[in-house]
Amino acid sequence: MRALKKLVFILLIIVTFFSCISIASAQNILETNASLLDATIFSHGASLHHIAKQVAIPKGSSELLINQIAQNIDQNSIRVTSSGGQVSIHSVSFEKDYLVKGENKSTTYIDVKKKFDEATDELLALTNERKGEESTLALLEENRKFGGQSGVTPGSLSTMINYYRAEYKVLSGNILKLKKREDAQQQLVERLKKQVEEAGGSGQNAGQLVLKLHTNQAGKADFEIHYFTANVSWSPFYEIQVNSLNEPLHLVYKANVSQSTGIDWKQINLTFSNSNPRKNNNAPVLNPWWLRFKESPAPVQAEKLMIRQTDFTSALAGRVAGVGVPYESMAVMQENQLSTSFVVKTPYDIYSNKQAQAVILQDYKLPATYSYFTAPRLDEGAFLVSKLTNWEKLQLMPGNANLIIDNNYAGTSYINPKSTEDSLTISLGRDERIITKRERIDEVGSTSYFGSSEKRVYTYEINIRNTRNEAIVLDVKEQFPVSTEKDIEVKLIETSNAKVNAEKGELSWNVKLKAGETKKITISYSIKSPKDRAISGI
Repeated sequence: MRALKKLVFILLIIVTFFSCISIASAQNILETNASLLDATIFSHGASLHHIAKQVAIPKGSSELLINQIAQNIDQNSIRVTSSGGQVSIHSVSFEKDYLVKGENKSTTYIDVKKKFDEATDELLALTNERKGEESTLALLEENRKFGGQSGVTPGSLSTMINYYRAEYKVLSGNILKLKKREDAQQQLVERLKKQVEEAGGSGQNAGQLVLKLHTNQAGKADFEIHYFTANVSWSPFYEIQVNSLNEPLHLVYKANVSQSTGIDWKQINLTFSNSNPRKNNNAPVLNPWWLRFKESPAPVQAEKLMIRQTDFTSALAGRVAGVGVPYESMAVMQENQLSTSFVVKTPYDIYSNKQAQAVILQDYKLPATYSYFTAPRLDEGAFLVSKLTNWEKLQLMPGNANLIIDNNYAGTSYINPKSTEDSLTISLGRDERIITKRERIDEVGSTSYFGSSEKRVYTYEINIRNTRNEAIVLDVKEQFPVSTEKDIEVKLIETSNAKVNAEKGELSWNVKLKAGETKKITISYSIKSPKDRAISGI
């Protein structure tokens, strides 16, 4: 008996001991939310910087859950530091919060989801009310026969008919009204459902960081958090305004940014970088470049190395020191060791809904040279173009541009700063008042034969008319073929005093046209080749 009592006593001590451990462990599981301070956004991905302030840490070992972290992050990029140095961070791990916690979802999602739930409840109430009216109407129809075998008196029949008619009218009217309201509510629910999906309605919450901590003294600490997430991107976009050809070109440099991190960004500082940390950062290593006959294919490894070398060279090309002075500075341009960044001065809200939002980076007034350009062999339209010098200092990136000409929207263009020319040429749109027409005028009798060879002569006429009210200068470009075979001989016959680039096969004219004036350009060239060989490219 004593042994049994002793055993029970020991079991009670063990249970009590483990219960105390569980309670102590539960007391040392802490939880807090992180506040997003700033984001450095790359073309694909972003580095986010959070802070969790004044977290009460008990003495000893504890576990800290930090909420409001992006739902998908690169775990190798996580860096967490604590203030004061009194708290030791033993480990950091990332987890997704699959519990339905409103505070760990984006506010955009919470607001839209609340409206969706309310609209769904209203739809359900209307449906139930309609079904109730339909059931009442069915019950009325089932019980319209009464009186049994003995029949009814005329007075009772008249009363029954009046009652049935009145109730049927009321019930049918109610059902019709409820059905209309139900259909309208169903459309609202469908629209809100799409909004929920756009706001991140896949059911995923934000992420969490789990920190294992230890401190010899209880107190409060701040935690700085840095990591990289791929669910962010930005692309350059421009707005070009030209109100007069005697005024500078107005260029607005914008960033279209979107994010789906699962957390809303509220009044945070943004930095846009032209680098991409996800690219291969290993410099290429050159191996011998072996040549073999086609029967033995070249090594795949050497080919890949050559491609990487080309990419590496392209990535470094075009970096020019110096910063342009903007007309109105929206962001500060910073030159780093390997990239250029734009630090935006004004904090922004960027919601986690994948919707692109425009952020103005720079606003320039740029001296420009304006002219007209046409290449009628490719397009008979005449285009207004501007040429910018010292454009390298602007650190532009390739992107589309909206054209605003004379305060009217004139379509879109494209800015390609990856140019080796001294000036950057931007096409500003067509001018329909400048008319060009290109046609061949020697179709008959243009071919002659000499033994085993034949010679064909091609003559084209380009007519240009200026219907504007003022004089213009038009750059005209035409092409002639360039031979890559020794048996194919190309000779220019007539160029109308063009500037000739024999290597590229280009003819250029700088034509000055008065208002209402028409000019004609004639070009002619011959191609001599073996008559039994077909020529491609003609």
